[in-house]
Amino acid sequence: MYRPLREAFERVRPGTLVYITSDHYNMFWEILPLFAIGAAESARGASDYPELERELPIAAPLARHIHERLVGSEFDIALLQELEFDHTVIAPLHFLAPAGPISVVPVYVNAFIRPLPSARRCLALGEAIRRAIEDSPSAGRVAVAGSGSFSLEIGGPRISEDSHTGVPDPVWFERVLELLRIGDRTALVAEATDERMWRAGNAGGELLDWIAMLGTFESRPPDYLEAQPQFGHAFAVWQLDGTLA
Repeated sequence: MYRPLREAFERVRPGTLVYITSDHYNMFWEILPLFAIGAAESARGASDYPELERELPIAAPLARHIHERLVGSEFDIALLQELEFDHTVIAPLHFLAPAGPISVVPVYVNAFIRPLPSARRCLALGEAIRRAIEDSPSAGRVAVAGSGSFSLEIGGPRISEDSHTGVPDPVWFERVLELLRIGDRTALVAEATDERMWRAGNAGGELLDWIAMLGTFESRPPDYLEAQPQFGHAFAVWQLDGTLA
């Protein structure tokens, strides 16, 4: 399922990847920002996949530019000058960019510890990120990724009988897929309430990573979309013209 994503990635050949994800309690536990952006020169990561450990360069000038523009747009977003990556970044990049280095700008959305940011606010975050990229004279060609599940319970009371995970709300999972297929992010944002995401599992808030990513381009159906219902997540590609891909 990663192959079409990698093929699109290689066609676009971005110089930088803005990566929207959520920290899995590796960095944020005592301090819980709703939004954060990494601006170190580089960071290592592996988390639960030590064999994939690698150091990724961070496009620090672009990260600081985006941070400045987001603050100017009234987003109270934390700036990380030290950070580490976990599997939500390292594992996908093992498939998307296994050989060559790719500079990243990591953007973190709190998807686990309530209160969560609203879907509407996350969409606005993505829109502000796009404006900041377009406003940067040196951004070059930029791709944006979002990583997270639509319905997933990890280690909680709604896990499956034979695993430490489960998909508590398959109806919601299918609804998210339906709205992605037709490119209706307006309906997705309206329906992605905190209550609905909580019913989708203790990791159901990761949908906010996707919504923030969807905010970086005009709403339309994806060029590729395949799902894994047993795991509550999907793989998708939107290939765009211009600076942002």
